[in-house]
Amino acid sequence: MYTIFSSASSPQKSAIKIIRVSGSETKKLPKIFSFKPTQPRVASLRKIYDQNNNIIDNALIIFFPGPNTVTGEDIIELHIHGSSVIEKKIYNILSRIKRFRIADRGEFTKRAFLNGILDLTQAEGLNDLINSETENQFKISMSQYEGALSSKIYSWREEVIWLLSKLEALIDFSDEELPMELEQTFNFKVLKILEDMKNSLKYSRYGERIRNGFIITLVGRPNVGKSSLINYLSDRRASIVTDEAGTTRDIIEVIMDFEGFPVILNDTAGIRKTKSEVEKIGVERTLEKAELSDIILILSDNEDFAYPELKSTCKKILVHTKSDLKILPNKGIHNISVRDNIGIDKLTNAIVSHLKSLAPKQDAMLTRKRHIEAIKRSIYALNDMQKFDLNVNPEIASENLRIVAKEIGSMTNIIDVDEILDDIFSSFCIGK
Repeated sequence: MYTIFSSASSPQKSAIKIIRVSGSETKKLPKIFSFKPTQPRVASLRKIYDQNNNIIDNALIIFFPGPNTVTGEDIIELHIHGSSVIEKKIYNILSRIKRFRIADRGEFTKRAFLNGILDLTQAEGLNDLINSETENQFKISMSQYEGALSSKIYSWREEVIWLLSKLEALIDFSDEELPMELEQTFNFKVLKILEDMKNSLKYSRYGERIRNGFIITLVGRPNVGKSSLINYLSDRRASIVTDEAGTTRDIIEVIMDFEGFPVILNDTAGIRKTKSEVEKIGVERTLEKAELSDIILILSDNEDFAYPELKSTCKKILVHTKSDLKILPNKGIHNISVRDNIGIDKLTNAIVSHLKSLAPKQDAMLTRKRHIEAIKRSIYALNDMQKFDLNVNPEIASENLRIVAKEIGSMTNIIDVDEILDDIFSSFCIGK
């Protein structure tokens, strides 16, 4: 296996850069760069030289002997000055040495997985942690990185293995029946696993939204103030605002942080009957986006909030715009004015309050499609198993449990499926 190297710090200009080297050839670095070997886990200042004995830099060197490292391999970190010239010299030297190469995206973390330092859900949590931009994204990703989802999966797997062992014993001694008390315990455990999995599936949408953003779509007739509200909330001119009706023809997305919740605000085409083919397409896209939304803000500058075209069953918040001209006293309607900054804080508080109400009490959440699909297949197998008498068809029940064990095992450890592993780790940044 190659020894890999890459920058573990920002590609932007900085005072210090860190080059990380991991692999079996790492111990050759003192010879390669002509410096005295350092003690394990002791930061040591060393001059490093090229092959012609020209100084490259005065660097801080730290040696981490495996297997107790982030990759499970020997690691050396070179803390160099932030010059791109210094970095390039080091890269050029290492690239010319046999069995050294630049790391692929996520390859350090991939090696941590292959060497048993992290399981797949922890690796995914680490990637989410690196990419987190809001407080709730940080909390969920840190929880997954620390093993909350792994612990849940391992507990399911332990229960399934226990169930399998009882069934295998029944198959081996086919002339005996499962004792009544044991059969009751067996069925209770199956129902408990099913309940846990269904609850995890129930909140999987929340986990996905924390990763990717809750979708909030603004709908209303042309010129009711959708674009003005988007621009006000985002504090930039994301949408065109004019007195001309129908200026928004396509979906305009603005990504925001609402008190720790990642939110995607969608400005949409005004809903109305029109002869313009372009505007008709815009209205169709508005309705399609509304179907995918977690919250719909229905805007009106009068008392008409009726849109029979909206079929979505998600949370709807009624917003009366231009309230500096007229206020609607109706309960349940948010009166706002972008011009005079009226009612917008109350509106955002209502949005945040609803998002908080969606949060599950548990930290272990399914955050990816592959998690969800594995749990769906497990639930199907467990439901199928319950159709059969354990004493009559223990082999069928055993096979269903093997399917469950395989599916939940695939969430934390995928063996010999290079395409899946490459897909997971290719989303990481270089040097991680």
